[in-house]
Amino acid sequence: MNSQSMNSRLLKVDMHVHTHPFSPCSTTTPHEAIEAAINAGIDVLVFTDHDTIWSGQEIDELQQWAGGQLRLLAGIEVSCLEGHFLVYGLDKVDGLRYNMPVKELIGIARRREAAVIAAHPFRFSMECGNNCYQLDIDAVEVDSSNTSQTAQALAVKLATQRNLPRIYASDAHCPRDVGSYHTLLSGPIDTIADLVREIKNAKRG
Repeated sequence: MNSQSMNSRLLKVDMHVHTHPFSPCSTTTPHEAIEAAINAGIDVLVFTDHDTIWSGQEIDELQQWAGGQLRLLAGIEVSCLEGHFLVYGLDKVDGLRYNMPVKELIGIARRREAAVIAAHPFRFSMECGNNCYQLDIDAVEVDSSNTSQTAQALAVKLATQRNLPRIYASDAHCPRDVGSYHTLLSGPIDTIADLVREIKNAKRG
């Protein structure tokens, strides 16, 4: 990857992608996701499998396979009692559990200096989305391949009223959706810490 060219322009980041078998709901293998992202012109691809974090070694091996055509990172989508939340900056699942209270998740994220994004906040219920008005989150995913027009409008309203960054991501579960939505971020983004920095910088204004 040419880091100089990445530093001179905004990067296309798809930060919400599911792969099989870590996400049973996905039909996309990691290699298929990488190929689809490259074809879509994505610069940074983030695997966010359900309640699972890829190890650094696994990501390094896939990065070697991908070569310099994009940067590959790992986050996680945590299933909480109050909805689903994307977290970036954790390297292990210690303390996380299925259907945990979201405030407990946010507490863990804050202690580890991770970023938390509300994933498709109004997809499942108005209650889940409205609860995000009271949460210490860093951004709102406002549109994806799995977001209806109604849910998208409500998510935009949430982000606007909370003055939080808007995130666009594919939430891909099949190869054709990878890269269909992306967020433009400043580079360089070579590590998950870089991604966390850009999310938090956007939150600060």
